[in-house]
Amino acid sequence: MKSTKSELRQALKKARLEMLPEYHQHASAAIVKRLKELIDWSAVETVHYFEPIRELLEVDISPLVTFLEDNYPRVQLFAPRLIGGVWQMVSIKDKSAPTSFDVIIVPMLGFDKELNRIGYGGGYYDKFLAAQPRAKKVGTCFETGKTAQIPTEPHDIALDVIVTEEAVYTK
Repeated sequence: MKSTKSELRQALKKARLEMLPEYHQHASAAIVKRLKELIDWSAVETVHYFEPIRELLEVDISPLVTFLEDNYPRVQLFAPRLIGGVWQMVSIKDKSAPTSFDVIIVPMLGFDKELNRIGYGGGYYDKFLAAQPRAKKVGTCFETGKTAQIPTEPHDIALDVIVTEEAVYTK
């Protein structure tokens, strides 16, 4: 595959954007099914999740959020949202964001067997994950994002688990 992060991002983004809508829907549903089964949600109090950017064909985890709201009402759900040019943590239940989370679910363009992730290059998740040492760090990605090796830098944070439509990857 490509050697620099920039080249790799371009290739992975292109591959994802070429995904057929039917496959995106099917693969997202399979990922959500795995996420529901992966974690003992009854033991979780706080979840940081992402709101999928539809134009970028990110994994649609919206059904997971609905599942958690319907079946685990005590779980507090938070997502980052760009408001006035600043990333802010928003809550479904209008709660203040905690300083630490039990589970963090992140999007990504790609990953490798060491559970390194590559995103869009803004650094939001690297900084956030570094500040959350006790959280279970869960990545969601389509199998097309699996690559031999992600070039890493000292600030990059590997994940604990990555969920795709075909598998659950752990170290």
